[in-house]
Amino acid sequence: MGSVTSRLYRWGRHFVESFGLKPVVLPLYRWWGGLQYRLAGETYGVEVGSASARFHIPTRNEWTDFRTVKERPILDHLVSNLRRDDVFYDVGANLGLYSCLVADVVTRPVIAFEPHPGNADRLEDNADLNGADISVFRRALAESTGEADLTIALDKVGSAGHTLVSDWSPDLESITVPKIRSDELIAQEDLPRPTVFKIDVEGAEQAVLDGLEATLSRPDCRLVYCETHADRLEKQGSSVADIRATLESHGFSVTETPIREGKGESMLIGAKSNSTD
Repeated sequence: MGSVTSRLYRWGRHFVESFGLKPVVLPLYRWWGGLQYRLAGETYGVEVGSASARFHIPTRNEWTDFRTVKERPILDHLVSNLRRDDVFYDVGANLGLYSCLVADVVTRPVIAFEPHPGNADRLEDNADLNGADISVFRRALAESTGEADLTIALDKVGSAGHTLVSDWSPDLESITVPKIRSDELIAQEDLPRPTVFKIDVEGAEQAVLDGLEATLSRPDCRLVYCETHADRLEKQGSSVADIRATLESHGFSVTETPIREGKGESMLIGAKSNSTD
């Protein structure tokens, strides 16, 4: 259903733009969206495969994100390949879409990392709403331990695009957040060893992977879903091919799925043998 809706939306947008109808249609679209939001209530439910969760929607942008779920095919693949005893790490957890859905499937704690204070607050609220066993760490995973500047793409809860990529957009505001080498944190906190990862860190993918060398090499670390951002990687002298090579060096077979066509964003899915059905 999600893919059909997405295709209809793209077709409709193409039709409107081709015939110059945007000045007429856009106000109507905004009015209809506003009415839908006002009627939605205080929470919104999302179902993906066998997983379901509810999320707070105090702002329209949060409602929009949970209503559209642009990464539904990726989520569906993830949910269908989870095992009940998996330990899931959500790196760049945002409001907890992945974390809460996965927590509905697995029996072990979900470990979520979200350095943006507002997003981390809402992530904890959503975990509480679902009674989900989610441990939230307000730190960025990286290749070293210390502090980092997090550039704020949009100043509202739920905004994606916050990045640790240096000089990505010097005109935007930034905040200082703690960062830690992933292998070090797992040892310090005596965390359960991850078997499945989701990584969405807006261009800092290589830094996260470099800090996970010991963890990724473990045989039981069997699935990695790593969203890549080609333009931001390029600013650091890296590439999607480098991320793929890093995953392959740890024993993963890698496939690539586009997320937002034309924007250089794709999901690399790394799987070790016998890790998926």
